[in-house]
Amino acid sequence: MKTTIKPDFSIPGDDQLTGKLKQLTHEFPLVYIFYHPANAKEATHIVIIAKDSSDVEIIGSRKWICNKNDDKPILIHITCQAKMKVELRTGNPFFGWFCQKSAIIYQNPEARECQNTDWPSFKKRFKRYSVNYSHDRDNLLIAVNRFQEMGSLTGLFVSYLSVFEYGIRYLEMLYTGRCFESEDLHQRIKQLIQYIPEMEGIFVPKNGNEYYLISELEKAKDFAEDGDEIRLNEKLMDSFSLAEAKLHKMVFSRLSKLKSLIKSGFPKQTLIDQVELATRDNPVTEIAAQIVKMHPVEEIYLFHQTQNSQHTTCFLLLIGEGLGTENLNRIQQSVNSRFEGRHSVVLIGHSRSWIQTNLFYQQSFFRKIMCSENLIFQSHPNHPSIHWEDNNTPEYPDLEYLNRSAINLSAQYFVLRNHSEKNNTEGTFDLFSKSVMRIFRTLVYSKLSYLPNYLPAINLWKLCVYAEPRLEKLEFLFEKLSGEDFFKEVAYHTRFHHDVSRLTEKKLLAADEILNTLLKELNTAFSCIKTTTKTITDDVE
Repeated sequence: MKTTIKPDFSIPGDDQLTGKLKQLTHEFPLVYIFYHPANAKEATHIVIIAKDSSDVEIIGSRKWICNKNDDKPILIHITCQAKMKVELRTGNPFFGWFCQKSAIIYQNPEARECQNTDWPSFKKRFKRYSVNYSHDRDNLLIAVNRFQEMGSLTGLFVSYLSVFEYGIRYLEMLYTGRCFESEDLHQRIKQLIQYIPEMEGIFVPKNGNEYYLISELEKAKDFAEDGDEIRLNEKLMDSFSLAEAKLHKMVFSRLSKLKSLIKSGFPKQTLIDQVELATRDNPVTEIAAQIVKMHPVEEIYLFHQTQNSQHTTCFLLLIGEGLGTENLNRIQQSVNSRFEGRHSVVLIGHSRSWIQTNLFYQQSFFRKIMCSENLIFQSHPNHPSIHWEDNNTPEYPDLEYLNRSAINLSAQYFVLRNHSEKNNTEGTFDLFSKSVMRIFRTLVYSKLSYLPNYLPAINLWKLCVYAEPRLEKLEFLFEKLSGEDFFKEVAYHTRFHHDVSRLTEKKLLAADEILNTLLKELNTAFSCIKTTTKTITDDVE
């Protein structure tokens, strides 16, 4: 197989490494070289795929690969084409993530086209891979328990050693794409520590080359022939169990991380340094990843969360272009569907330039939200900060107009209620729904100094409750009217429809009560704003 080098084949900022990789392509029949640049959380990863398995060890023995530079960490993984195909087929997420078309910097012209791994097509294979790991581990632990019940220390120790070898093998495959079974278990653990620093806290070193727990387990092999079990330390059983459980947790953690990366898509988006995502609930990270996959955004802020025993609602501000109502609704529906009732989101979204030019009446809202404590995602760390205005006093342009619009439409509803024919309620709920939407939006504006886009009714209401938590008590009125479908019915009746109204008098009375209650809240909020504005004006004069 003749190899050629693409003209643009280079490692950004590292001419020396580029030269060494190019030299490899002249010396060996390589198929692909994949490159994943470093970010705040990960070192640089380079995956070299050789055509022949016999070349893997030879390439890996090169000094510049063996002697890694700690000042500039670069993790180089080497395997063969046949191994890559097998592992992709079995669902190993290491290959699913690192061996993607988007990461190729070199491809042999005779090689087949490499594809990007998309989660829907990889999902079943990944699940099978994870299930197989758990199934085989369970079988090994059954053997451990069987020997423990039999009182056979030798069998117990040898079985436990097999469990450790099994866990180490999976960690090797998930972190390096290779198994190093020709080396002893001590050396394999030592090699893995450079990929998983936490592993150093599991095994106490016996000396520079061995680990105490592994040495104790290996004694069983030496004593198996003469049946001398007295020198086996059975008091270490809890330590064996605890150490193995930690390895198992590491395997699942790695599986979860690679799964998340594959789902988020290549290229990897840079997650922020300022806010450690590990301190946040994992679903928040998954939500951010799904949003970014559906629509490019610059930043995501988590500015509020509500939670009960079964459900969590995340309030998110998205910064980016093209975040109109249609796109926000599409993203929100997808996220809510993905988490199947366990988590949901309330999304608002604007461009950075729009926020900057509208600070005169919305700065207090955005300045409170757009802080490092709330930032859960950014596409890169160099986005400009908003130029906040000093001594900014909230203004409410058009508030009086919006307030009057909501009141007038509500008045039309009551006119129709009081003068419609007894058996004709057509248009009544349409007017009710549109009045509710106007009141919600005006309440948000008056309480938060933020005039939202034409969001769904449920979003507007949740923003009302975010601004004034006591309003949540009014939800029993919504249930009187429509049960759990209040917001769905409002959404339906604010759009064009060609249906027959079937409202009962009981429902109409509930609608009257809701609208009257909301109008009182609106009047209170509007009066408060007018009083505050007048006071500020008087002080200035």
